[in-house]
Amino acid sequence: MTVATPTLTFDRNIPRGLVHRESIAEVFLTDAQPTPDGAIFAAQLPRNHSYFSDHRGTATTYDPLLLIEVFRQVAIYYAHSFIGVARSEKFIFGSADFTISDADTLRIGQCPGHCVIEARVIADKRRDDQVIGLTLEMVAEIEGHEAAREIMVYQWMPAPVWNRIRVRGRESLGLPAAPSIPPQPPVARMRPGSVGRHNPRNAILANPVLTGEELTALTIIDTDHPSLFDHALDHVPGMLQFEAARQVAMAAANAVLGLDTSRMVMHRLGIEFTKFGEFERDTIARATVTGDTDGARARVSLTQGADVIAAGDVELRFRPADIRTMVQ
Repeated sequence: MTVATPTLTFDRNIPRGLVHRESIAEVFLTDAQPTPDGAIFAAQLPRNHSYFSDHRGTATTYDPLLLIEVFRQVAIYYAHSFIGVARSEKFIFGSADFTISDADTLRIGQCPGHCVIEARVIADKRRDDQVIGLTLEMVAEIEGHEAAREIMVYQWMPAPVWNRIRVRGRESLGLPAAPSIPPQPPVARMRPGSVGRHNPRNAILANPVLTGEELTALTIIDTDHPSLFDHALDHVPGMLQFEAARQVAMAAANAVLGLDTSRMVMHRLGIEFTKFGEFERDTIARATVTGDTDGARARVSLTQGADVIAAGDVELRFRPADIRTMVQ
């Protein structure tokens, strides 16, 4: 990263509305400054978090999904604060390609991690000379060392346009215009360890079926989850889909290849969102996995009926044994 960062501070959270969060505890950005082709941001990474710290393979390191959430907050904050997008606008995320640059930089130290993110605009989408979407290339450094990169494609639109699109799409599926949250039916929730978690509530897959090298499972849509559903939504959110993709890849690597989820960490996640996920339709996560010398690769998809709502690839890497995870 070549941009000087002397003016960035880590003293307080930015306003939560700028990153579409209700809980202050879920806001990780602390500052931002413009650059000629984007902006730089400061974020404080929590050493302990009920969701992001609940993982087996990286018990002494920051969760890669925490950095994906930081990148999501960067994208929204950049649009509001540096492009001038109104807070009333609705956002659609088209794709994300996330990669860990150096897993050793994710080790948790004695203080909350200071993370600096450089965001650079590499493409924009316009309508009548007005910017309505961006492709951002983002690089995150933790304590001065590059940790991860992501390229994100997203856009925004006025709330009335969003509402028309949502109503039209739901009616084409035979659903009422207004979304509703159906009661959760009894399910056989997968063991947390099989999907790389400790806390049963953070294990969001159920009813697994293994057919050859493909594992399928129902995605549990828990709208009361404090991190995955920090605020009310009318569709299945992207962060839940990221988590489902990682968990089904972990479960497939465990079931098909016999790999221990306590020794694996997500190294890369590339995903494209193709349709809105509706609460009233079952969301099925699928993964076909193959092994390699460094870990495993999985082709993943999330489907509702015959519709693919998201698809991509997950790469899992082995982590060296860490003696600190073997003692109480």
